Amino acid sequence: MLVSSIYEEAKQVLGKCDQETVFRRLTDAVQLANNQGKFDWNIGHMDICVCDGCVTLPADVATVLGVNINGLPSLLRDQWFQYHINGPGVQKYVPWSYTDEVGRFATYKDPDRPALLIAEVESPADSNKEVRVYGWDANGKRIYTAGANGVLEDGFLVPTVYGFSQPNPIAPPIGRIDRISKVVTNGFIRLLAIDPANNTPLTQIGYYQPWETEPNYRRIRVGNETWLRIKYRRKDVEVRGLQDWINIDNRQALLMLLKSVKFRLDNNFDQGLSAEAEGMRLLSNEAAALRPPGMDVPQVIFNTYPAYNDDRMFGY
Repeated sequence: MLVSSIYEEAKQVLGKCDQETVFRRLTDAVQLANNQGKFDWNIGHMDICVCDGCVTLPADVATVLGVNINGLPSLLRDQWFQYHINGPGVQKYVPWSYTDEVGRFATYKDPDRPALLIAEVESPADSNKEVRVYGWDANGKRIYTAGANGVLEDGFLVPTVYGFSQPNPIAPPIGRIDRISKVVTNGFIRLLAIDPANNTPLTQIGYYQPWETEPNYRRIRVGNETWLRIKYRRKDVEVRGLQDWINIDNRQALLMLLKSVKFRLDNNFDQGLSAEAEGMRLLSNEAAALRPPGMDVPQVIFNTYPAYNDDRMFGY
């Protein structure tokens, strides 16, 4: 549901408070539900194209639950598997039937060579909004640039001028990016790598939503395949405005969870637990009612009849 559809009721539950506080408490209530279990409304799936054997997952993905590669199931291995004595490490070929978690990245694609970076700003209001990139140059040296007061600072700023994209003239070509930070913007910002030799575009490496301030995406390796499908648990919702969408449609359950948050803040922990239990009961009932019927487990009934021999049945 949209925040606007429950905002007034949320204010009644919370009492006198400003809009920002209502948004924070709604965020807490949704997170309280999301942490309870794998309900249908918190599980999603998506199909993604594979590029160079890797896939960087969207910001919406919190935990990957299952992977299907080219229509076939795959075993998911975490980052510790590369250290297993019988594992492939990071050098050997990884067969298609395995999917490896390779960590978190600030871009969804890496340039194939050291590159300069430019930013394309979609909203005039975002001119000169700060976007800073951290990493190493082509020689493996950490990149530092002079700040406004002349003191060296980690990373470098990417100029953000609406309608005019250019690289930072004092920043060297970057070989590896480990972090990107930006302020909240009005529109999207596109980050592109360009060839330092002739300033021609190499590839788009990031497309950041207005609310993203520390881009951080999961990346998985799947080998030389073309596409995959993932089942995943969605990331917790951060309520920022009246038109934001909340992944809980049960109004009564959400209001009970909101009461639980308020009770806890008022140190009424028993009432908080009671309200939480009622909210989760409503959600559980809804999930059970919406879940389609599955295959029944075979039932075996032991009975006695004239030719039945208990000793033979149990091997005595």
